[in-house]
Amino acid sequence: MRIRLLYKLVSINLWLILISPQVYAQVFDTTTVLNEVEIVGARIPERISFKSTTIQKEQIDQYLSASLGELLTLNTPIFIKSYGAGGTATPSFRGTGASHTQVYWNGINLNSPMLGQVDLSLFPIAFTDEVVVNYGGSSLLYGTGGLGGAIQLNSAINWDNKRAIMASQTVNSLQNSITNMSISVGNKSVQSTTKLFYKNAQNVFDFQNPIQPGTPTWTNDHSAQLQYGFLEEIAFKINDYNQLKFNVWYQDSERELVPSMDKREGDSWQGDTSLRLFSAWNYNKNKFNTEVSGAYIIDNIWYKKALNNDENPKLSTSESKSDQLQLHQRSSYQLNSKVLIRGGWDYYIDKINSSNYEPTGTTNTIAVTQHTIDIYGGIDYQPTNNLSVSFLLRQEWIDGDTKPILPSLGTEFSINPYSKAVSSIKLNVSKNFHAPSLNDRYWYPVGNPDLLPEEGWTYEATYALHSNTKSAWQWSYELTAFNSIIHNWIVWKPAISNLWRPENLKKVHSRGVEQVAEIQYQKNDWKVQLFTSLSFVKSENMEAADELDNSVGKQLIYTPVGSFQGYLQINYKKLYFIVEQQAYGKRYTQTDGSEYLPPYYLTNLCLGKQFTFKKNHFDVKARVENIFNYHYQSVARKPMPGRVYQLSFTYKL
Repeated sequence: MRIRLLYKLVSINLWLILISPQVYAQVFDTTTVLNEVEIVGARIPERISFKSTTIQKEQIDQYLSASLGELLTLNTPIFIKSYGAGGTATPSFRGTGASHTQVYWNGINLNSPMLGQVDLSLFPIAFTDEVVVNYGGSSLLYGTGGLGGAIQLNSAINWDNKRAIMASQTVNSLQNSITNMSISVGNKSVQSTTKLFYKNAQNVFDFQNPIQPGTPTWTNDHSAQLQYGFLEEIAFKINDYNQLKFNVWYQDSERELVPSMDKREGDSWQGDTSLRLFSAWNYNKNKFNTEVSGAYIIDNIWYKKALNNDENPKLSTSESKSDQLQLHQRSSYQLNSKVLIRGGWDYYIDKINSSNYEPTGTTNTIAVTQHTIDIYGGIDYQPTNNLSVSFLLRQEWIDGDTKPILPSLGTEFSINPYSKAVSSIKLNVSKNFHAPSLNDRYWYPVGNPDLLPEEGWTYEATYALHSNTKSAWQWSYELTAFNSIIHNWIVWKPAISNLWRPENLKKVHSRGVEQVAEIQYQKNDWKVQLFTSLSFVKSENMEAADELDNSVGKQLIYTPVGSFQGYLQINYKKLYFIVEQQAYGKRYTQTDGSEYLPPYYLTNLCLGKQFTFKKNHFDVKARVENIFNYHYQSVARKPMPGRVYQLSFTYKL
């Protein structure tokens, strides 16, 4: 049925091609070529005076076969905690946990109301046109909970009346195959883009098992994954001031869960199905802009675990379903050349049906509903060309309970805006809040309904420097220091009978520095680009819960103190070569610091060639990941692959 649905979707787009007179002409006129889509649609505006990083479409296209987690690993200081090939991948942002990073799609929050977090391995990067990373208090523009920050996935509509087809195929030595396709058609009034994704991954590899006597070599053969989905985006331009957008994103994933290194055989499986319906009306005239959007999101998660090793084992199963309705209204008004006023509201209804919550006497599944509403308002003020100030205030209510008022204030001052090397300083302060997830409160039998919400202040300072000439050499440097005090930090800790239970840590102190440097040289047929990101984060528990708590003063688990990401890319005409490097320090796996995973580093190489035949564009590249075959663990006792060979082919018309 799902295959038929994909078939119908592709057929609709082909039908649009055939009925459009302009497209009709292009189909049968061999001298006319469909061009690549250029992203010219309006992006979601970001806050001035706050730190953010944008990953553009050109860079995303280099990693079409990757997940969102893999893209962020290579281009940002975010540490991705991976539960093995094909397994769950969650972010750690400035020493915070996975639930402290909010993920938005066109302004719609995608964090699961059950888990309070997202699995970045389930987001195909080919489904987004732009990724924006908002650090710290910058995330408050779209909602609460981003104690570390927020990740924006933005779509864009091209109104240039251009059409495009893209097809990409990747295979690698793990016996994985990833296919991406997209078709864009339309005219000046209607635009449609369909994107398809199909991944059949076996994730078979050998690894050294250090926890077994003699460090034997085992084969990882229980982490296969089948993942597929489609994204349909349709936009209507009613007139110069009004636009309508409708998006449908369906995705399905079934996977074997990587077993612990304690045993050879895997015994558990997981499935994730998501349907996301999104619509928005945008009005933009003169100084006033407003967007009203709504989304209905259905997430279904099932889990199976074999209880014995028989040929037909008994299975323990569980299933959870969430229904989310989100409504948003975000407006801004340019009062004059120096003042921008913004404001809006967000409304969420979360309904959960789960067999993992405490059962009643008549059924194994219970339903939990939560209502959330918040309002915000702020002002951006630019009194001079080299000074800007941004202020925002947000207030939230959950099930009628009033939460803390969340202010954020940022300012940026350009020291020498007209010199050849422009430098600036940003200073920010913000308060944020994160409510316990529904699993934290209702998970049976360890859910803790008495959990307190996390809240705290973050202080941040950034010094930035960049070149301001027309030279072949362009460069930039950014150094950021941050300091956060978070009260009532929620952490799952061992309780009784091998069960873990969520508890509050009284006070967590996270502080550190991040620096990003980029150099680019471009002249004639040569283009050379070097990117480096280096960060040091100290995140530790400051107060003991009781006399037996030995976690005070210890780095939080799975939070490396030091990390490095970087790449060097050399282009000569249509030939390109890329070297990528990642390095992470040791990560504690126990809260008292008694056990840890050793540091690791990864080096990837990529060699590619682009060529054109009658304006058909081709890109062929070979890639070797982890070229030094380094054996490491991102999560304790979960093996990661060694050296991986990969071949990709991309076609664009």
